[in-house]
Amino acid sequence: MANPETSDRAYRRNRSSSASVVWSDRIAKHVITIGGIATLLVVLMVVLVLLANVAPLFRGTRIDPVVSIDLNPTRSAEKSVLALGMDEYSELVWMLRADHSIHVQSLVSSATMAEFAPETPLAAGQRITSVSVDSKNTELLIGYSDGSVRPVSLVFEVSYRKLLDLDPKLAESLADAPTVSDGAIYRRTAGNLVRVTQLSEVRFHDPIAALDAPIQWVDCNVRKDDSGFAESTQWNWAAATDHRVVFGTLEEKPAMFGDAVETTQQLWRSRVVESSDTGANKTVRGVMVPGRGDSVQSIDAKGEITWWSLGDNEQLEVLQTYLTITASESRPVCTAPLLGRSTWVIGGESGHVESVAISPTDNGQELLSIHHFGESGQPIRSLACSPANRIVAALTEADRLHLFHATAENEIASWPIDAEGFEAFKTGQTIALQFNPSGQSVAVYSPDRLSVWSIDAPFPEASLASYFLPIWYEGYTEPRHIWQSSTGSIEGETKFGMWPLIFGTLKATLYSMIIAAPIALLAAIYGSEFMSGAWRLRFKPLIELMASIPSVVLGFIGAMVLAPLLRDSLFWVLLSVVLTLVFFAFAAHLWMLIPSARAIPLRRYRLPLIFLVPPIAIALGWCIARPIEQWIFGTSILDWLGNSALGPWPGWFLMAILPTGLLVLWLASSSLGGWLRLHGRSGSVGREAVRRLIVFVMLCGVSVLLAMLVASLLSGMGWDARGQFLGPYQERNALLVGGILGFAIIPLVYTLADDALQSVPQHLRSASLGCGATVWQTTIRVVVPTAMSGLFSALMIGFGRAIGETMVVLMAAGNTPLMDVNPFNGYRTLSATLATELPEAARGSTHYHTLFLAALLLFLFTLVVNSCAEWVRLRFRKRAYQL
Repeated sequence: MANPETSDRAYRRNRSSSASVVWSDRIAKHVITIGGIATLLVVLMVVLVLLANVAPLFRGTRIDPVVSIDLNPTRSAEKSVLALGMDEYSELVWMLRADHSIHVQSLVSSATMAEFAPETPLAAGQRITSVSVDSKNTELLIGYSDGSVRPVSLVFEVSYRKLLDLDPKLAESLADAPTVSDGAIYRRTAGNLVRVTQLSEVRFHDPIAALDAPIQWVDCNVRKDDSGFAESTQWNWAAATDHRVVFGTLEEKPAMFGDAVETTQQLWRSRVVESSDTGANKTVRGVMVPGRGDSVQSIDAKGEITWWSLGDNEQLEVLQTYLTITASESRPVCTAPLLGRSTWVIGGESGHVESVAISPTDNGQELLSIHHFGESGQPIRSLACSPANRIVAALTEADRLHLFHATAENEIASWPIDAEGFEAFKTGQTIALQFNPSGQSVAVYSPDRLSVWSIDAPFPEASLASYFLPIWYEGYTEPRHIWQSSTGSIEGETKFGMWPLIFGTLKATLYSMIIAAPIALLAAIYGSEFMSGAWRLRFKPLIELMASIPSVVLGFIGAMVLAPLLRDSLFWVLLSVVLTLVFFAFAAHLWMLIPSARAIPLRRYRLPLIFLVPPIAIALGWCIARPIEQWIFGTSILDWLGNSALGPWPGWFLMAILPTGLLVLWLASSSLGGWLRLHGRSGSVGREAVRRLIVFVMLCGVSVLLAMLVASLLSGMGWDARGQFLGPYQERNALLVGGILGFAIIPLVYTLADDALQSVPQHLRSASLGCGATVWQTTIRVVVPTAMSGLFSALMIGFGRAIGETMVVLMAAGNTPLMDVNPFNGYRTLSATLATELPEAARGSTHYHTLFLAALLLFLFTLVVNSCAEWVRLRFRKRAYQL
């Protein structure tokens, strides 16, 4: 007999692992750990890259002093400076003096470079009373005490020369600092090149007799056209005395033959203000020529703007008057035209700066105050606007210079002015501001002194308010959220409102999930709980195969095939969807009419019969779509959407049919369903099936009648769905993209949901069925709650897939940044904006960094959604463990 102890030792299991298994386990452990850490580091690196490109947008403005020089050491009245301008590099300055000469001086060494004077000196008793310098610092208009004006043009020349071509002594002197030689500034640049800058010529045009009183205010806007064979110059200018305004044009173009220059000019004058209206509050205190050059605006001492149009008989006619906000607070002190000359900036005694623009309204073009900023509390002494962006410089009586961005209404810099160096601060003389042509320097000057500061403000329009709050842009009647990252010229306003992109992203996700989520979840429930195993093995790989179709192919099919089909047969498509849902329910009631003895053998044909329902519904919809469309809308649905003169009833009926159907279904399943079950026990199964079919048909009729009643009530109250929920039809719209993107999401959600349902333990189903529950009751009450965490995860993954989709949205959504819930128009998402604009954005520009902000928002949005989804999933899992 065998020893039991020896037998146990012989058959005892060897619990020690082999060396290969141990080392494989260790290697796998370290690889997984390294992979997880590397994944976290990659995600963190992405976040850091995004933050590094977004942070510069909110960097502060840097102000550095350039030079401060005495313009009039002798304090001579004839040498006092009335106006000045700089070149684009802020290396030289020209100054118009009281003796009518133009003095050119280097800002680098304060050396005199050139002196220009008109051929004919000022007449006896004639003096300069006002001057206006254009934004490029190359044209100025001078007003005189005898009522005449004189245009003056300055010609700057900038050239580049090789360092080896210069005189050796001059080349040697450039090693340390720029040098002034022969009336030009030589500065060494990269690549051994030398930039040569000089003011080569000053052209004094002939005086123009404008008015019969001293000119107090002038303004000019000069445009040059060199697109033809020769350059032509168009001057649009305005001048004003205390009580009259004149507008003039001066055009210079080469003659057809020879070297002569043809000059044409025209004047429009306003009427003289009647003595009864004459007073301090009616005295003109500024004029501006708008960019279009077809009108002129003037402001009086009260703060009222008069908009003059060019009338007949060379007369200015009052087109409109507008009382500014400045008039209600204090009174205007100084004015300046903003970039593009569509907006007039006004500084008041209250310390506020106001901008007034010509805006379109229901009554036509009107003057409106669109911006109001500045809280210094000190009267504004002088204003200037940058020619490169919408920065406004304001000098206050507190001897501080403030920089504002007019569109964003935010202050970007402020610093004190050395009042000790300016005698004008003490004597009350005029203090003026002037930007250089590039907008990178600003000068403060008086008749005797000049100070220049460099401005480093790369992103002045970037702020949280400009990104996420409504902004009032030029040409609009109210503040809005707008995305328009590029304009036709530098004068246009770039608009970086993020909400249209965020709204478009949410709209794309919402419409796609509304279509994809019910189909995918119901298909997963049917395939997991009701479909036979053989059919399930066939259909699940087929549905998963749908995910292999590239999104660019789906977008192409949607844009080129489905978009025209949806446009031409919109009502047929909508009706087919409704009929398909109704016919599925109707087919289920018809199946219940078949006796059980016959229904059980026919179960193998149930699934093929189900696939016959959509073609039948679509075919029937094709036959009846046109008559029903004419009955509901009286015309086609596309014509009704675009014609507000037609009644609003069809829109409300179209929107109410689905909610009322769901409401009736819920009522029937709660209270009416219990009544039917109670009264159906006494009858046979066949009679119960007939009763249910009759009730179903009646419920469909009740849903239609209830939708008609709701539509009648809402339309009777004067409400119209168009303009709120519906609108004109666009070929590439949210409904189209929702269907295509839903098609792309369905395989993903279906697969994950099916796996979650299959993971529910079988003993839970058996226990429920053993207690007498039906398969449907078991699915709804047991299986779905247990698998809820997995189902929710499937929806969230599909949600993330919809948020990040690019190609489908790019090709089929119209790419229009709108904030409208209308399913028949387009939108633009964050991802599509990144795909289209980032390759074309200038590196380092505001547009470039703003796109990184959009990418960061997209990242944060998905992070928050996934975090919330994980929290909800864990809650569902905790509840499932309690079952």
